[in-house]
Amino acid sequence: MSDQPIDVHKELTEANARLPINVDREMPLDVSLRTIALTIAQRHVGDTCIKEGNLYQQVKMDNKLGDPVSVEHVIRAALVFERYLWGEWSKGIAENALENVSTEVADALEQAFKDTEPTRPSSGGDPA
Repeated sequence: MSDQPIDVHKELTEANARLPINVDREMPLDVSLRTIALTIAQRHVGDTCIKEGNLYQQVKMDNKLGDPVSVEHVIRAALVFERYLWGEWSKGIAENALENVSTEVADALEQAFKDTEPTRPSSGGDPA
């Protein structure tokens, strides 16, 4: 696997050069994110393949080879990357964190006011 960061613009340019038509134009946000996700997924699947012969033989002898790489692997990875780019997982983290904090604050406030008397006596007369 390469330690180089993925240069999305370079990857898209190289991918466009291999296509029979030129898709280098302004696209809607959702199409742009899908294009970026698909490009990153293709690179990810390609980078995670075993390319070194001796390592391949060792993994094969250990009977730990995965499935042959197919388009389905790239599509699944692209769907995961697209969900990540839309921020689906980070939203859940932020929502859960805010919900937990608000619950903890509500519990702390309830506990703090549980033992205190009201600032005004009730209208039912003398509390004594």
